Amino acid sequence: MSDTQHTPGPWRIGDAGFTVFGPPKPGALPETIAPVKNRANARLIAAAPDLLAALEALLDRDPAPPLEKIGAVYVNARAAIAKATGE
Repeated sequence: MSDTQHTPGPWRIGDAGFTVFGPPKPGALPETIAPVKNRANARLIAAAPDLLAALEALLDRDPAPPLEKIGAVYVNARAAIAKATGE
């Protein structure tokens, strides 16, 4: 839908739970996306690329998407919500 301007996902929460990192890079440390004050914020920030992808898929311009695609979009959206909420 748009040109990506941010660090591509997946993003993950560090072991201490208060820093969000970008994807691993061969031979280099992962990029720090955000230091945060609590785990709930870290979960939401780490889920941002998944949430964006789920919303972009929901807004796909296909006027009549096949049922298989609708099911996959639903599953991805639920997974993104679970990642953001820690459930």
